[in-house]
Amino acid sequence: MTCEEKARLASEYEMTSRKYADAVADLTRKMGTSAKAEYERLTRAADEARVKSEQSRLALEQHVAAHNC
Repeated sequence: MTCEEKARLASEYEMTSRKYADAVADLTRKMGTSAKAEYERLTRAADEARVKSEQSRLALEQHVAAHNC
């Protein structure tokens, strides 16, 4: 029996992790070549993506721990 909530949370974690990786890659590509304001915007975007990724990972881990699925 598959747990639909676990699958949903795993999918969300995959998506948020991918967005974080993309944000870091974008920041890395533009490092040293963008204006300070643009660099700060990219840094904030990467930080926000990291937090969302961590939150979705935690939600998945908590669900698995609570439901043993």
